[in-house]
Amino acid sequence: MRRTIGVAGKFVWAAVAMTLLGGCGQGEGGEAAAVQSESVVQDTAQTEGTEAAAEQAAEAKPVAEIYDEIEKSVELISPVIMGEGFITNYYGIDPAKLEEYVFVMSEEATSAETVAILKVKEESDVEAMCKALQVVVDEKRSEMENYLPDQFEIVDKSSVKSKGNYVYLVISGQADAILQIIEKAI
Repeated sequence: MRRTIGVAGKFVWAAVAMTLLGGCGQGEGGEAAAVQSESVVQDTAQTEGTEAAAEQAAEAKPVAEIYDEIEKSVELISPVIMGEGFITNYYGIDPAKLEEYVFVMSEEATSAETVAILKVKEESDVEAMCKALQVVVDEKRSEMENYLPDQFEIVDKSSVKSKGNYVYLVISGQADAILQIIEKAI
């Protein structure tokens, strides 16, 4: 992938050139120029850090694409996509606070498999969504504890995770592979 030098990169090169060329033949004033050049380099580095964060956010895949990749890479157990009514009524998740989401549970009663990826509109709502997904974990844990010990272990190893405006939960025997796909995409 070819990358072009942005405005910030041009400032860095200009600061380097001024430092190299401006230092020749100056006495005490050379220090001031060096300090000023250093300041330009630091400001540019901060700007580039902000630009990199914006690029990363722009590179994140849509949630539906992430789930499609999961489906292609991992064999899920009877996956069923849950709608707005379900996630609202059972887990208190307000779809109006989500930019996009995928909430999939196994149709089989003998499987705890769940994949939920939520992209929250406002970062201030991330904690509430984490709590809502923790309810999923707690309910699955209590459902499986005395009924299916192998599924209970899978649930017990799971945890709600968040990154930026994304909140996600994977309960699956293949959780590592699924989490890797999600974390690479967001």
